[in-house]
Amino acid sequence: MSLPQRYELKYLVPERIAQAVREAAAPYVQPDEHSPADPRDGYPVCSLYLDSLDWLLFRHTVEGRRQRFKLRVRLYDDHPDSLAACEIKHRHGQVVVKQRVLVPRTIVEEALLGHVREFAEFSGIDCADYSESSAVWREFWRLRDQIAAAPKLYVIYKREAYLGRQDRHARVTFDRQLLGSGYLSGQLLRVPPTGIAPAVRHVVLELKFDERFPHWMHQLVQRFQLERVSMPKYVECVRACSLLK
Repeated sequence: MSLPQRYELKYLVPERIAQAVREAAAPYVQPDEHSPADPRDGYPVCSLYLDSLDWLLFRHTVEGRRQRFKLRVRLYDDHPDSLAACEIKHRHGQVVVKQRVLVPRTIVEEALLGHVREFAEFSGIDCADYSESSAVWREFWRLRDQIAAAPKLYVIYKREAYLGRQDRHARVTFDRQLLGSGYLSGQLLRVPPTGIAPAVRHVVLELKFDERFPHWMHQLVQRFQLERVSMPKYVECVRACSLLK
């Protein structure tokens, strides 16, 4: 489904600052729907990124192109019956627009190998967001074909995530234990058991919101003197895995 345009502000912070930010944000947030009983334990996020033979999407990110996109398939576990999320992440300057569609993992595996089914074949036409989900499914593979993209790299990390109590579109996330793992051609979708860690020694803190910067987030930035950074996980993991040859 399509999501509203968003802003995603990234910061690299030491663990002690991450814990202090969590405590300061607590009155305004609650754990997101994927969180374990103790949200501080976090949950695994695994994304398989697609790119062209000449790494076009990687290069656009490194160059800081104002108009760019990424293609990824996101997994939250390694159960073969779980759904996978095909995501298109557009960036227009500072604005991020994400589109995602949840699809059976086996259907995505078939599509990665070249057989893209029509959405109606596996979705159930009476679903409420059928038209929108079908459009995202088609657009994902259209963009894939447009640049002749193929699976390149898994990006894995542990996420501690919170939603705004009043504004459910406001999110605070802490990402740790970042790893990259190269994709082997023809393999099934899976969460790699191991990977290579980039030289990112701090916690990746992200403040995400739609249109209006919440006042309590603004207070966090001021109180902890947070300084924004550019920290694309995909780029860091490609470099760590030495995939550019």
